[in-house]
Amino acid sequence: MNAQVKIVIVLKEGKSSVGIQSLGCDPHISIVEGGLEEVLGKVPALVKQAQEKWAQSPQNPKTDIAIAPPSPPARAPSPSSSATKTAQPKDQPSFF
Repeated sequence: MNAQVKIVIVLKEGKSSVGIQSLGCDPHISIVEGGLEEVLGKVPALVKQAQEKWAQSPQNPKTDIAIAPPSPPARAPSPSSSATKTAQPKDQPSFF
């Protein structure tokens, strides 16, 4: 396993998301309550969790769920494709 890790911390409104990534492994993402000081104190434990997870399975397994492709949207007939005649009132004679 690669010992080099990349850590990304996003701080917002008293919560932080911490992303930890290593070459050839899926990222490990955690949400931590608190500001920068609290997050930095938890980073070593989060890195250890990520490395333990990667030791068991570096990448998430592929799913066996069959996903059906989306059906195309229903199309309304275009005016040129439907040759409709203008309806004539029944009491008016047609000269053509």
